[in-house]
Amino acid sequence: MTVSKYIRRSLLWTIALLVSGLMVTAVSVAEERGSDEAESRPYRPGDYVIEDGKVDPNTYQGYLVYTRACMACHGPDGLGSSFAPSLIKMAEIRGWADFAGTIAAGRDVLPGQVMPSFADDPYVMGNIPNIYSYMLARGEGGLGRGRPQVIESMQEQVEESDGASTE
Repeated sequence: MTVSKYIRRSLLWTIALLVSGLMVTAVSVAEERGSDEAESRPYRPGDYVIEDGKVDPNTYQGYLVYTRACMACHGPDGLGSSFAPSLIKMAEIRGWADFAGTIAAGRDVLPGQVMPSFADDPYVMGNIPNIYSYMLARGEGGLGRGRPQVIESMQEQVEESDGASTE
């Protein structure tokens, strides 16, 4: 690895960890019916709620970003393809920091096979925690394949964020 490539990779990892640290301190709340403790707890990457096959708004957003930015290489529903590995397994094995760092900085997998850096894509960078939550929901949470629906009691949050983005 050349010195400039090493410096670039170190800088991208630093940016990734900084961004992920800022996102961890964000004050969005993962909601769960009937739990006052869950309503007062700040949202953390990897938090998700699944009720009757439906998900919370953050996990749903993770699905949307995944289908736009990741599915072409990693296959539908995070299962992997002949070109790239399962992100469901990667999220479970590597953990939050490594998952976020890989998305931000990219990774040389094998000669000629490279995971690109998404550091210049604010849409992806701003949604890494949501992608991580979606992958964990698909794996350990048992979320099925296909486009999930949002839990009805949380639908307002999606509509409010859609309205704010169009103003």
